Amino acid sequence: MGLSCALGVGTDACVARLRAGQVVPEILDLAGFEERIRMPFYAMPGAQDLFDPTRVASLLPRVAQEAVKAAGLTRGEVEKLAVFIGTSAFSIRRSEIQPAIPSETRDAALALPLLGYEQIAGTLQRALGNRGDVFGFNTACTSAANALMSAARMIKLGWYEHALVVGVEVASLPTLAGFSGLQLLADTLRPFDLLRNGIVLGEGIGAVVLSAGDAGASGIHLIAGASNLDSYRVTTAHPDGSSIAALQATVLTQAGVDRRDIRGIKAHGTASPMNDMSEAAGIRRVFSEIPPVCALKPYIGHTLGACGVNEFVLMASALTAGFFPATAGFETPDPSLMITPGRENTEAHPGCYMLNYFGFGGHNTALVIEKRA
Repeated sequence: MGLSCALGVGTDACVARLRAGQVVPEILDLAGFEERIRMPFYAMPGAQDLFDPTRVASLLPRVAQEAVKAAGLTRGEVEKLAVFIGTSAFSIRRSEIQPAIPSETRDAALALPLLGYEQIAGTLQRALGNRGDVFGFNTACTSAANALMSAARMIKLGWYEHALVVGVEVASLPTLAGFSGLQLLADTLRPFDLLRNGIVLGEGIGAVVLSAGDAGASGIHLIAGASNLDSYRVTTAHPDGSSIAALQATVLTQAGVDRRDIRGIKAHGTASPMNDMSEAAGIRRVFSEIPPVCALKPYIGHTLGACGVNEFVLMASALTAGFFPATAGFETPDPSLMITPGRENTEAHPGCYMLNYFGFGGHNTALVIEKRA
């Protein structure tokens, strides 16, 4: 695995900072709008300007190379490695600045002609010497989670022996201004807290190499993934938790795991009033006794389409290091949610853990991973 996020550069540095406690986001002051926009933001460390378009070209290869090196792949395996890319807002700014308007007819113009997959794939292939198949996923905040799930399924089908899955999301003026306009942003991320009042955005680049392996081998195994669609509202799942409960029941069935054997849940935990309500209701529907719950966004922000990989790397790394992360920012339980995330790191025992991801457009995805001794 490889990672660059607000916690640091490199997986080891990020998991060490995760163990240490909450990260304070920087404050952005965005110019060029009719109204002043000031907001907290979890930025990746580095000397480059936040909106420098060359940042991805310098950060992405390092993250991917870290994952490939840790996987111990040969040069031949890297060359034919299948690449799965998850992102939701990458290149939107470039699309706005350089719209593709065909000369013969303006009616055929695309609003967002550049989604950035070719740029990401080209950067990866040049850095790694890779010529493998490339797949792109854009399903809002479940993009990278769906990339992980699809890569795992193709490996299970025998189409590939190895796959590189990357999640990429960097600071974008249209994204920041858009979320500000939706009035979804808060000063502090407080998942499941009584005083929660919105999300804090972040950026991050994560990479995971998935490989077909021995079922009895130690380490982290991705054993199941499922998705469904909730048409209740564009920006949130049904508050009764029905679609989220159905999703979790499906992924447990696919994993062949009894709900009582789930040792912990990494919640999506955006800290917006409605999303936390929907997720909490869905968890309560499935689990009569709720397992330990954590949310990772208070450490890295909501990294949108990349959160599937970024939070997978953090969670898998924490479990490997022997701890189940605390939920920073949580202080006051909300009696209506009946979910109380842990305030302290606890020991992570071998067993199965569920990872939840939800996105705009009604996209719901859940993964089950297993820590094997």
